[in-house]
Amino acid sequence: MAGLSLKFVRQLVKTNIFVIFLFSTALFARVEWYDIDYTKSQITFLGKSRVSSANGIFRKWNFSGKITSSFHVSGDILIDCASIDTDNERRDKHLKSSDFFDCEKFPQHTFRIRSVTPNDKSAKTATQFIVVGALTMHGVTQNVELTLQRDENGNSITLSGSVMLNREDFGITYNSLLNPIEKNIRVRVVLNIKLRTNKTPYGP
Repeated sequence: MAGLSLKFVRQLVKTNIFVIFLFSTALFARVEWYDIDYTKSQITFLGKSRVSSANGIFRKWNFSGKITSSFHVSGDILIDCASIDTDNERRDKHLKSSDFFDCEKFPQHTFRIRSVTPNDKSAKTATQFIVVGALTMHGVTQNVELTLQRDENGNSITLSGSVMLNREDFGITYNSLLNPIEKNIRVRVVLNIKLRTNKTPYGP
């Protein structure tokens, strides 16, 4: 009886290990991740003054984090302050100075994502996402809420939206008596994402 019991226990352990292995493999296989296609993504802004408007773009930025196929998102968007480009060298130099972004002192803007909420119970069929995060710019951190619209095109998804930021909330208070600058700046984000190929889910 003792021999039969030991044999039964060994078989039970082997069976349990095999079941756990199959379950873990299936669970792992279901996890899919999105990568950002930076060639089709951009972060732009629009600022206005009494006599003109300035359309700008940040040429260097990246996302440090993970986006699952069910849109569970964690991570930071890191923007190189000095990569600002308004197609006007003199204006760009002024924007990088201590009058505005002070890129030498604050070389990076950071948007830390806190939550992403779809407008549907299933994120895969949602047409809109509300992104909440903490934006650090010019040494000041403020909570920001951004609504992104979803547009599918083949094997990629484009998420786009804009938000109005008050630059004075971030300590950027410079202005001109001759050409007053509006305090509100519209920032637009376009993210093109694709499912990973030939990469492990938890790998780089």
